[in-house]
Amino acid sequence: MRGGIIVKKTLQVLLVLIITFFTFSAVNPTVVTDSDFANQGISSINDEKPQVDNNTNNQDKNHRATTRENPDDRQNSDSNKDNHQSDKKTVLKDNLRPSRYRIDVSVSEQKVRIYEDDALVKEWMASTGKDGSTPLGHFKIQNRGKWFYSEKYQQGAMWWVSFKDWGVYLFHSVPMDRNRNVLEEEADKLGTPASHGCVRLETDNAKWIYDNIPAGTPVYIHE
Repeated sequence: MRGGIIVKKTLQVLLVLIITFFTFSAVNPTVVTDSDFANQGISSINDEKPQVDNNTNNQDKNHRATTRENPDDRQNSDSNKDNHQSDKKTVLKDNLRPSRYRIDVSVSEQKVRIYEDDALVKEWMASTGKDGSTPLGHFKIQNRGKWFYSEKYQQGAMWWVSFKDWGVYLFHSVPMDRNRNVLEEEADKLGTPASHGCVRLETDNAKWIYDNIPAGTPVYIHE
């Protein structure tokens, strides 16, 4: 009889302990943190960046570049080398379709030629950089914007399209003042090296590139 009472009390104590354990577990669940994943060598993918639409009329929606800033609001120099460089951008490489276009820039001729399916469709007078400041080589079209203005140079330009270093080296219009009026003395320099490294074009021609040339289009700049 006495042994039965002891067994009964032991079972009651065990039952209380079991109930207490499950109650505590429900109130305090195990929390897995990013550091736990990091300790296991697993990266947490939570750094998506907002996209900036290239805003072109004839460009496929897949031709996009991502950026943390609004290019239309920023201020940068003609080549942007001294007072601006955008945050790193990422081309959605997996979504880019091969471009029908390619751009050829001749520094010796101060000409920009646009080819579509290997046929010459556009040829324009241009101004590359003074003192050889425009880089030579093979590049690809990157991000773009409608306007920038440099306080340092007191000049701006419209319809910029980057081909190197994400906003450092650009195709863009002839220089303009703060009110977007063309600086005629600068526009008259088309056909001669005059920029700080970018490739200047007549405004309509710069807009054509902005509207029609997709991200990823090859650019070849040579003597």
